[in-house]
Amino acid sequence: MTAWLKLVPSWAYWVLALAVVTGGQQIRVLSAQSVASKAQADLADYRAEVSERDRRAAMAVTQENQRRQAATEKADAEAQEKLAAARTGAERAGSALERLQQRLAAAEQRSRDAGNAITAQLGQAAEDAARVRADLFGRVGEAAQLYARVADERAIAGSTCERTYDSVKGD
Repeated sequence: MTAWLKLVPSWAYWVLALAVVTGGQQIRVLSAQSVASKAQADLADYRAEVSERDRRAAMAVTQENQRRQAATEKADAEAQEKLAAARTGAERAGSALERLQQRLAAAEQRSRDAGNAITAQLGQAAEDAARVRADLFGRVGEAAQLYARVADERAIAGSTCERTYDSVKGD
């Protein structure tokens, strides 16, 4: 049975061994190429997934910034409207103060125009008192306007700040 093995030259065994080793190496190379190609496909899928996630995150940030900007602009617009209304109210109060001073001046003029000496002396004293009262009312009115204007502006600014913070915070 081993006699036929002696008929095959020894170099043929070497060629056969070389062919087996080469075939094994070829199989290993093909297997490694398959693994590498699968890894490249997985990497490409991962990169696409990360890219899509980053794009969505950037879009979400942009939308949130736009929402915050819109909320801030809305709060600013409301604050400007309230400030305009407060200024209008202050102007009306100033007009009312001017009308009050005009009435007082008219009353003083009527008392002077009344006529007799006693009334004239009383009118002079009343005129001095009326001037003091008018001056006092004028100063009080101006101070009240100033304090009201400052209080209105600060109250509106504070409530605007709170609304802006609440809308930007996004609860």
